Amino acid sequence: MNKNLLTIEDICRELGIGRSTAYKLLKKKKIPSCRIGARLVVKKEALKRYIEEQTS
Repeated sequence: MNKNLLTIEDICRELGIGRSTAYKLLKKKKIPSCRIGARLVVKKEALKRYIEEQTS
């Protein structure tokens, strides 16, 4: 997988959250995502922006 893309598992690990919480963030479009095949993926930059917004 491209090292600029994160899976749900990666997001959970980075944020210290569960899968259901991660899916809720993506569904509410708090973190932009796209589907590639059967997988939801997030750009690293999008996750970084989300973290910055939450901590500022």
